Formats: sequence, structure tokens, C-alpha cells
Amino acid sequence: MKLLNIAKHLLHLAEGEYGFENSTTATDEIFAAEQLFEVLKSFKDSYFSLLYTYDTLEFEDEYDEKTSEDENDDEIDDYDEHGHFNLQNRFTLEEMENIIKWVDQHPNARFATISNRFKKIKSMNYITRFREYIENNGTRSDKSKKIKEFMFEQFYLKRAIERDAVHDADLELYAIQKERELNWDEFKASKSFINSFKRQNRISSRRVNKIITRTKLKKQFCSLNGN
Repeated sequence: MKLLNIAKHLLHLAEGEYGFENSTTATDEIFAAEQLFEVLKSFKDSYFSLLYTYDTLEFEDEYDEKTSEDENDDEIDDYDEHGHFNLQNRFTLEEMENIIKWVDQHPNARFATISNRFKKIKSMNYITRFREYIENNGTRSDKSKKIKEFMFEQFYLKRAIERDAVHDADLELYAIQKERELNWDEFKASKSFINSFKRQNRISSRRVNKIITRTKLKKQFCSLNGN
């Protein structure tokens, strides 16, 4: 293929689509042109080419900007996948145990006394939830952590190693697969759970353009005599 002919027709298509504008070329436009030229050079010795475009989830880089969806997700930081107050975000299991121990030692203590001693306690509902959480010995948090670890392993394998496209539906399937392994019937791979996973691991959706070219290899011959 002749690269100049491709470049000329590309210019013709661009002018037909966006019109002609005589303006100074910006630095980022020069950089984009240089990248496009590197792509164009891959066509030089090819006899077949195909542009393949697809959407996929991908690890973010320093050029990615946070979307409004990410900002809205901040509202659910303190809630788990069932919409309940997520105690693990503000209290460790040890903190909960220490608070419950003190409350049990002072059964007549009023809420004002409790909240004055433990500043993060906002209502007596916290005490009830602490007891429930301690009774379960943090199993919900542990299982949720295992599910997210499995999701990350599968995502990394499919996207970074095998270079397959991955979508939210795939993340949901990974979560369900691990949930069944853990026998956690109450778990729901909700949208908020998936968004939380993506935000924690800096994963976002993007469009990928992949160019496939085929070239004719030049045969090389060598002599057994070393000539």
C-alpha cells in the first residue's frame, strides 16, 4: 500500500466531514498526528487490514478523569450491598468489641455518656449493629473481601493477560461464582457493589480501537556452506 495515497484520502474524508479550517496546529494535535502516523506505517507492507472497535473495562491511568458516575457513587461508601450502614468503613472489629465490652460493664449508661466517651457513636442503633456484627464474627466482611479478591484475579487474568473484553456483566458473574462457592445465599451482586469494586480498583469503561494487519513475509535463504 502507498502511504501517501492513504494520507491524501484521509485528508479528503476529514475535510468532507468537518470542513477546511486554516488554523495553527496545537501541540496535542501534533502528538496525535505522530501517533496516527505510527499506525499508518503498519499498513505499508500489508495486503489486508481490519479496524476492530470494542468497549471494555480497563485499569485507569493518570490521563483518566473521574466521571459523574464515580462522584455519585461516593454517596454509597458507607453502605454495603444490602443498603445497610457499613460499620467496617468506620470501626474495626476490635473497636466494636471494646465498645460493647464497656457498654456491658455499664448497663445503666445513657446514650449521652456513651457518645461522649466514644465520639464516633451517633445513635444507640450502632450498639445493636455492633452486637450483630460481632455475633457473625465479621463473616460478611470476610466473604465480601474474598469475593472482591476473586473478581480482581479474574478481571486481571481476562483483561491484562488474555486481553479479552470485560464488562460489568462479567464482574457480576465472577461475584456470583465466588458467592456460590462460599454458600452466601444472602449476597446480591448489585450495581452499587460492582461500582464500589470498580472504584476501589480504579477500573473504568473505555473504547478500544484495534488494527489487524497481514503482511507478506520475505523469504530468506541461507546456504549450508555458510555462503
